[in-house]
Amino acid sequence: MRKAGLWGATLAALALTWCALPINASAHVRYEASISDTDAKDWSTTSSRISCVLSSRIKDYGRADFVLLSGAQRRLSLELFPSVEISSPSTMRIISAPPEWKPQGVETQIGEIALYRGFRPFIGDSVSWAMLRELHTGQRILFPYLNTHPNYSESIVPVLSPMGFSRPYQEFLDCSAQLLPYGFTDVGFIALMFYETENRLTPSSDARLHNQIEYAKLDPAINKIIISSFGSGHTDNLDNLQLAKERAETISKIFTDSGIDPKLIEIKTYGDEQLATTGYTISDRQQSSKAIVELQRDPFKVDRRLEVAMPDIGMPEDWVGEEQ
Repeated sequence: MRKAGLWGATLAALALTWCALPINASAHVRYEASISDTDAKDWSTTSSRISCVLSSRIKDYGRADFVLLSGAQRRLSLELFPSVEISSPSTMRIISAPPEWKPQGVETQIGEIALYRGFRPFIGDSVSWAMLRELHTGQRILFPYLNTHPNYSESIVPVLSPMGFSRPYQEFLDCSAQLLPYGFTDVGFIALMFYETENRLTPSSDARLHNQIEYAKLDPAINKIIISSFGSGHTDNLDNLQLAKERAETISKIFTDSGIDPKLIEIKTYGDEQLATTGYTISDRQQSSKAIVELQRDPFKVDRRLEVAMPDIGMPEDWVGEEQ
């Protein structure tokens, strides 16, 4: 009876407490590793020649990934992966602040982004580089935003700490220095030229093909390589078909000699008569490339960041950044 009485009193007290709270009561929640948590290894890197990833575990909140991709532009981005659901539209500010052990410093806002329910926070190139520079100088990065629920709202503040940042950051910079100067959008579909009536690639086409092969060996999403080869220049269509076959086999051998699984390769060959059924005109055939090679990928393994021009989200209109 005593236990039941105490439990009833506790429930009554809780009920009175909740009734006393206003409907739109606000709570403040900060997600940050303690300075005494010396065993935590919050920063890590994943490196390849097509992507460099610098990741931070945000205690009890989720993960943040800085991602730099191969290609001519090499745009940096930051994506947050919160385990805490974003339940309402809001604005996330990006603030550089002094670390816990140096409270006398100054806080500076370096960007802001709009948040939407069901979407992960994404920050573009300029502000992402600014964050890395601030972390490198010992500042921490705060991402305050408001998460609104039907009966209350929360002020959420995930924090990136500079603790343990230096070595992973250097690994990230080392990775960025060896990224390929081309990405999937550059080599996913290439046209190759052979010398007229010969089974021999021109030097520029040979270089283009080897760039494609180098990329294909690094992207785990590649699941098919389609070689479409054309033969023309001979008066006999059978000779053109034979030339197309020889050209396709040459390209296929270059792939397999480079370590590509032959099971991934599909060959299509066209002579003059076969080309006519594709809608190519005589002029097209005379001026067209003699082979086309297409990389296809498993849609469930594709990293869409490898092919999309990432927008520079987060930079204030009046903000002037430094060159990274």
